[in-house]
Amino acid sequence: MTSPAISIRDVRKSFGLAFMLGPITLDVPRGAICALVGPNGAGKTTLLNLLAGIGQPDTGTAAMLGADIRKNEVEVKRRVAYVSPDLSYRAWGTVGRAIDFVSGFYADWNAERCESLQATFGIHRTDRVENLSFGARVKLATLMALSRDADLLLLDEPTAGLDPLARQQLFAELLRFMQNENRTIVISSHDLAGLERFADHVAVMQDGQVITFGAIPDLLERYVQLDVQIAGAQGGEAAAARRGIKVISSQKGRARLLVDRWSPQHQSLERYGIEVLGESALTLEELFVALVKTGSARWQPRLSVA
Repeated sequence: MTSPAISIRDVRKSFGLAFMLGPITLDVPRGAICALVGPNGAGKTTLLNLLAGIGQPDTGTAAMLGADIRKNEVEVKRRVAYVSPDLSYRAWGTVGRAIDFVSGFYADWNAERCESLQATFGIHRTDRVENLSFGARVKLATLMALSRDADLLLLDEPTAGLDPLARQQLFAELLRFMQNENRTIVISSHDLAGLERFADHVAVMQDGQVITFGAIPDLLERYVQLDVQIAGAQGGEAAAARRGIKVISSQKGRARLLVDRWSPQHQSLERYGIEVLGESALTLEELFVALVKTGSARWQPRLSVA
């Protein structure tokens, strides 16, 4: 059985009273494109930073490509590439000097691909890094990652500052990277419509927790939006909420609910005074908004590997 690309067990990271990440337990299968989504402050960047070796978790363990990230830091960084809007190459002055410096650290550097990506992204060796726009600096960080033959990409907001054409170019390059089926991508972004077309798995984060995770088609089949009539109006809504039924919106006894088909409550709505009037499927963006808006109960994902 193939081990997961990323295996996280009970990882926690505290920043005093300001924020607590975790506990997070999660497996990302090899060959997957996993979207990491959540509102600002949910912990996406913190989690990616920990995986990239920027800081250490307070408790728990994490492994990437079968190697513990603490015990095998050099091996992990040799096989994993990381992109973040916070990465800065200004110290090297020009794009060319930055590329020459970074490429010297990686035996898997592909100079031909690097040149091709410069043309695709509209970045030139003579460009001064400090004069690049925010979007162009993100492109430069992405170029550095994609110029390697890495096995795993960790991408933190790689679409930030990009116009629609640049986003399309980025996703095309990432799909080209994934032509090797043993590679894996974990990508955080607020472009949920783009992620639904591009990714095959999604982890939704809120308040430092992964509140749901799985293959996108499975989650969109699992969760459904119901148009209902609730007996007792507000009292009925409160009773429904106490039983774990998530109310998206309501007005005068009519409501829209987010229902988990796997939940026992889905089979018992009538007992709670809820009459189903209609049912509709959700897009990834609608599911994300509904989960976050309703303060979805923390669900422990089924841990499985591809």
